[in-house]
Amino acid sequence: MRGTAMTEPAPTSAPVAEIERRLRWRVLAIAAFIALMVMLAVIAAVSVLVPPRLLAGLPDDADATAASAILHARLPMRTGALRFRSTLAGEAPPGAVFGANEERLAGRAVLLLERARARHRNDPRLEVALAHLDLARQRHALAERRYRAVTDRGADSPEARLGLGVALALQADAEPDPERVRALRLEAIAQFLAVDPRDPTYTIALYDRALLLYQVGRRAEALRVMHAYAERDSVGPWAGRLKQALGAAGR
Repeated sequence: MRGTAMTEPAPTSAPVAEIERRLRWRVLAIAAFIALMVMLAVIAAVSVLVPPRLLAGLPDDADATAASAILHARLPMRTGALRFRSTLAGEAPPGAVFGANEERLAGRAVLLLERARARHRNDPRLEVALAHLDLARQRHALAERRYRAVTDRGADSPEARLGLGVALALQADAEPDPERVRALRLEAIAQFLAVDPRDPTYTIALYDRALLLYQVGRRAEALRVMHAYAERDSVGPWAGRLKQALGAAGR
């Protein structure tokens, strides 16, 4: 009986086509990844080379100007050992007392700023100014929410950073839980650190950052920040207060 020759089946091209298809997808994925990395590098370069525009001051509005005029250097912020200043009210002298007259002035300023905000609804500077008044009236949680409404939208507002740091630090002073106290103070330090050096509030943020660093036990860092503050203010009354608070009068 003659045997029948067995032939191998012709290899199918399907596996080859599948491999080629997968290779094409891999090449496309690599190309997309490289394009994404290039885009992120460009964004990073732009953010470094082009500083963001600072949101500072108040809008050109008669009511906002009037609110600032009635408050300037007359509104104690009741921030304890911390410093604070704003375009709206300046900085009250140390030891100034917040009483019934100051409450009346703050109330008048709120009405003026609300009228200004009705005309400038998209201007975050007015939200920051209203937050300052919440801070002065010891409405710390409300002040925090107002400041965050500005900082969380990506606006670079040094006054909002300073105010948010102070609001967090003051809430820490009233917090019974030690872990929560530390968390609030560390977040406040981060806000002070985020204040732009180009803004006048930067020096005050240095002062407050040194105090809080000392309070959370980071004393070597606190002294370094104190020396950075002294490069800007070495003879004023606040410089002496900071040295005394950090136990560094003889350094």
